[in-house]
Amino acid sequence: MVDSTDLNFLKRLGTNIVRLRKELNISQAELAYRIGMEKSNLSVIENGRSNPQVITLVKLAAALDCSLPELLDFEFDYAHFLEAPSEYIARKHKKDDK
Repeated sequence: MVDSTDLNFLKRLGTNIVRLRKELNISQAELAYRIGMEKSNLSVIENGRSNPQVITLVKLAAALDCSLPELLDFEFDYAHFLEAPSEYIARKHKKDDK
């Protein structure tokens, strides 16, 4: 069985982003520029230490000339995902002062 923890998922996602980027011969700096993100933030995603927002995933897929399903195409046991203890701690968002 594949490790179905949230951290494992984020690591596999990051590895897949790196693979797709390298297949296109795009540097990390270039990909970050294309999606309007700091290179350091992209690095954190590629290293599996960040849980990117859906819009970021869509931008990554577009910049990597792939579909969102292709971006998420890696071996992972989704059926057992919720059974594994949560390891990722989501960042806190600031409230809008509107």
